[in-house]
Amino acid sequence: MSGFDKDAFWSKILSMYDAAKENNYVIKVDEEQIRELKSIFIDLYIPMENLSHYDDEGLLKKMMITISSMYKVDKDTMGNSGEIVQLVNTVNYDGRNMYIWFAKISPVKMRRIQLGKTREQIAERMGYGVSAVKNCEAPFCDLTRQPETLIRKLAKALECDPSTLMG
Repeated sequence: MSGFDKDAFWSKILSMYDAAKENNYVIKVDEEQIRELKSIFIDLYIPMENLSHYDDEGLLKKMMITISSMYKVDKDTMGNSGEIVQLVNTVNYDGRNMYIWFAKISPVKMRRIQLGKTREQIAERMGYGVSAVKNCEAPFCDLTRQPETLIRKLAKALECDPSTLMG
């Protein structure tokens, strides 16, 4: 059994975010995708000696609870404990498909999270202060009103096209 490592499961759920974003932050996970998720979940969270304690329904419920409680602590160097970024709001299962409702996260923040970078790392790549990155991640930030130079440097630091951040 793999070690207790949430990153592989987190990464799998995170990889569904962009598709969900195109559908009002909801994604329908079909039976094959559920099997794949379940396999990762079992490998990371259920010791083999305990696997027999779960029927399929119990395992699915446990997995759904885990998905809906996934978060990352987004720490900064300001000396605080960091901001909790909740990835998923709700998970439902209709007997065939699973539906995952993702939290709406700003495109700048989501791209940074996908890269696994801190605000400080992005600010350093840009040649700007951390507050500039934090401001661009704010839900109310309209990047179309920001200087073009800032947007270009931000996109380069986040390894994407500027249009990706406007979304």
